[in-house]
Amino acid sequence: MFVRGILSAALAIAACSSTFHTAEASAASKSLTAADFDAAIATGATFVKYYSPECVHSQKLEPTWERLAVEHKDWQRTVGFKFAEVDCVAQADLCEDNEVVSYPTMKLYHRGEQVAKYSKSRSYNALDDFASAMASEYIEVAKDVKLEELPEIRVNALGKVINLNAETYASRTPFGPWLIEYYAPWCGHCKALAPVWDELAEHLKDKVNVAKVDCTVNQEICHRQRIRGYPTIKLHQFGETIEYTGFRSGPAFAEFSLEAIVPSVKPVTLEVLNDIKGSKDVTYIYTHDDNTSAEVNALIDRQSQIFYRQIGLYGSNDPTVAKSLGVSTPSLTVLKDNRQFTYEGSLTDSNAVKTWIKEVQQPLVLTLNGANVGSFLQTKGWIALGLFDPSRADTAAARKELIETAHAYHKANAESNAQHDILGNALNFAILDAKEWQSYVRGAYGLEADALPAVFIVNGVQELYYAHGFDGRRVPVGKDALLAHIADIESGLLSPKSQVGTVQKVFREFQSRTKPFVRFYHQHPTIAIAIAGAMVLGMMRRMAPKEDPNAKKEDEKEGKEVKQD
Repeated sequence: MFVRGILSAALAIAACSSTFHTAEASAASKSLTAADFDAAIATGATFVKYYSPECVHSQKLEPTWERLAVEHKDWQRTVGFKFAEVDCVAQADLCEDNEVVSYPTMKLYHRGEQVAKYSKSRSYNALDDFASAMASEYIEVAKDVKLEELPEIRVNALGKVINLNAETYASRTPFGPWLIEYYAPWCGHCKALAPVWDELAEHLKDKVNVAKVDCTVNQEICHRQRIRGYPTIKLHQFGETIEYTGFRSGPAFAEFSLEAIVPSVKPVTLEVLNDIKGSKDVTYIYTHDDNTSAEVNALIDRQSQIFYRQIGLYGSNDPTVAKSLGVSTPSLTVLKDNRQFTYEGSLTDSNAVKTWIKEVQQPLVLTLNGANVGSFLQTKGWIALGLFDPSRADTAAARKELIETAHAYHKANAESNAQHDILGNALNFAILDAKEWQSYVRGAYGLEADALPAVFIVNGVQELYYAHGFDGRRVPVGKDALLAHIADIESGLLSPKSQVGTVQKVFREFQSRTKPFVRFYHQHPTIAIAIAGAMVLGMMRRMAPKEDPNAKKEDEKEGKEVKQD
């Protein structure tokens, strides 16, 4: 009797447990009929299992499917992904309408349309991998869902290019990283990039989302992103964007993307720190120790990703580095323009840290390189341009003097609020590696490498420059001498030189005069050729020798006399 009682109790508990699990599974994977099928799959993504209760394979799949649906039951609320099932014995017409010919069949629907049919292993791991990939692919996060409630969002789970529109752009790009091509269908460069983009998406599978935005259809998105030309490539992550400006090749895109998605805080020693102080425009130094929280370390790592290729961010747990900077740990310090500034806020406040990094990001004296030299010289008006050779021993001192000149100049301007008719209200300061750009420096300013370092006041737009003082000599690279030189220019006591030679001026004049005809030729080639032909014919007629009327009369007279003979 005792043993029978135990067995009865065990069977009752098992039955209870089975009934409870079935009820939970029924809620997680709703059984659909012809009456509610269309409404059920109309919103979000729905993974549907078509089965027959009599089919052995369907019976084997049942516990796996139940486990999958139950473990991911929160997905419907958080990411808009749900599970459902259809009994094809009871709903034969519905299964026939959905082209179900074998059991079990599993299909994925997104907003009422079939987007995938599952045909791989029916193991839990394989089904779970597919479901999580599809949940990430068709994610729709409700506004009231908090970030910490979301499941792990798979990145580029399918290895395919995603076409974003106004709705999907807003709902999906917050969960990055995303490498997005902004394009126009008529753009030739965009068409050439298409196969590269497809291959890149496959290469970056599970690492970086690769997408496209058609700017002719999604004008508002492209306007917000300030797209000025096609194609424009941008990396989006953590709410920030980085525009890609390098060579347009698959390997270059991949390198850029893969480097950007990992922390890039560089280690720094005391020796390296001293070198940085005299050579870098803007450098951020993060000092920490063994007691620094993982939260702060993670925040700094994320900042290195947000500002990838935009700032130099170094980190050190060496107490001598913190002592050299005069800071306690943890701290974030910026070195720029011969000055040091330390962030005073909380290192657990991501937005505050990001805002501060942006505020101190621009240097007073910018070092020019291949990426910015053209645009800077052609848009910034008058510039105090330091022409330095980094390999020379006196360059560090010259750089320091130019920076101190910039500080003193801007301070004096701010205090006097003076209007400057010659140089304008904002004389910019910059440094150019004159050794690397020696051909340009020699051609534009007539300066040889052995004359470095030098500082010229230049205007790339007007192609003018001031190189010498009253005595006809170059101005020494020192703060007082440079400030006096600038003051003489502002007073109109010196005259600028032209970067353009006489031959080049003549050639440019010819170009400017022929430009209207060239433009007219491209617009109306037939008419332009006819006009040019008429002009040539007219010139030929003018150049032909004219007949002498007296000579013609003499010839006629001689002809008559010959006839009389």
